[in-house]
Amino acid sequence: MVRHKAEGRKEIDNLLSAFRDMVNYAIKKGLEKGYSLKRLHAECYQTFKSKYDFHTHIYPQAYRVAQSIIKSWKSRKGKEPVMRKKIVRVPKTIFEIDVERSILVLTIRPKERVEIPLELSDYHKELLQKGEVKEILLGERFVYIPIRIHVDLSEPKGFVAVDVNEDNITYVTSDGKAAKIYLGIKRLRDIYHQKRTKIQKEVKGKKRDKLLRKYAKREKNRIKDILHKATRFLADTLRGYGFILENLKGLRESVNKKVKKYNKKGGRMQEVSVRTKEMKRRLNLLPFHQIQSYIEYKALLNGSPVDYKSPHNTSKICARCGGLVNSLRACPYCGLDRDINACLNLLDVGSCGAPERLSVDVMKVGCRGVESISAYEVNLPELRGQSESG
Repeated sequence: MVRHKAEGRKEIDNLLSAFRDMVNYAIKKGLEKGYSLKRLHAECYQTFKSKYDFHTHIYPQAYRVAQSIIKSWKSRKGKEPVMRKKIVRVPKTIFEIDVERSILVLTIRPKERVEIPLELSDYHKELLQKGEVKEILLGERFVYIPIRIHVDLSEPKGFVAVDVNEDNITYVTSDGKAAKIYLGIKRLRDIYHQKRTKIQKEVKGKKRDKLLRKYAKREKNRIKDILHKATRFLADTLRGYGFILENLKGLRESVNKKVKKYNKKGGRMQEVSVRTKEMKRRLNLLPFHQIQSYIEYKALLNGSPVDYKSPHNTSKICARCGGLVNSLRACPYCGLDRDINACLNLLDVGSCGAPERLSVDVMKVGCRGVESISAYEVNLPELRGQSESG
């Protein structure tokens, strides 16, 4: 997603408004007479061509978008579908991106080209030069540019297990490296939760809504920044290793699990949460899947394969002595750190060798504590240099 500088330009606004109207017309026809692309083409193409004077390659995109909206609506039903956002799906044949000048050149009509300035960072430019762009989405303020990059996912030099926890990311490699990256997200969430609570109590009316939106956006941006820095550092530092992550599907359902209990006052059975309200708030706000998504795509871009394994009992059973760890911070029998233990068990599940065959240093480090890295520091120049040289 890249911000552009064409907001308010008449020709772009006209295109966005017209495309939305075309999509809504195609939706209406699709609901009446069928929404196969062949049917939509027969019903819409000539109408669009006679009413508008845009490049003819734009018209098929309108009823392709309409078809996807109808399919999505049919799976969930509800009110009749309608497109409200102003956004245009642009095929590869009528645009090109000048990376050096940071310009999107768009052919709106035959022999009429519009240049749209883009705010491309060095990272964006590197990806665009490396990858292949098929089609883009042009919105009122942003351009969404999907990039396909071919990477070599050959046999890795080793494996690394990554355990995502409430306030840290822990990793252990099959050749003995281990560290914890402390994110500070839990503390950040608590601070903004207190701010919102105070605003809701002391401020009323439109000012309250404005302040709540302001702090919600600020919290989201700060957390996103932390996650990007931490996962980028992780992917670059462990370049060449195969990543093993926990399959956390169903985690939200587990957090919000309810059981039936007898209510003595009401005299009936009712569903009760197994966790407290505060615990549910904390766990539901933690971005487990977002962290894993960032790790996955950044690792794949670096040529590191990614695999997901079941997290069943990875934290409960000690990889070193087989003792029961449960919710303790370390094994009560041998002192192995709980998070390191989860990574060792993941390595075992990932067929990287039994924990006994892993480095003895890893077991010792797990008992006396591992290197701690703050997410606020992983973007420092010296750490970036270490990452690149590694």
